[in-house]
Amino acid sequence: MRVTLTEPAIAGSYVVAEQREDGTLVLLPERSDEVVQQFADRALSEDGVLEAFDRLHAAAAREEGERADATER
Repeated sequence: MRVTLTEPAIAGSYVVAEQREDGTLVLLPERSDEVVQQFADRALSEDGVLEAFDRLHAAAAREEGERADATER
């Protein structure tokens, strides 16, 4: 299952990795390779192309931030 968050600092598509007994969800951010894989083998409308690029951009930005954080450690 996927969810989309719109809060600017954490906006993007996430995979629900776990739902705990108390109802809390553990979310994993969508990876850029997952976005490419989802959209690679199908025809897209103009809106679909825009959605794909938006999701790809958000995923790539998160991944770049993760790499920068790892380098600083």
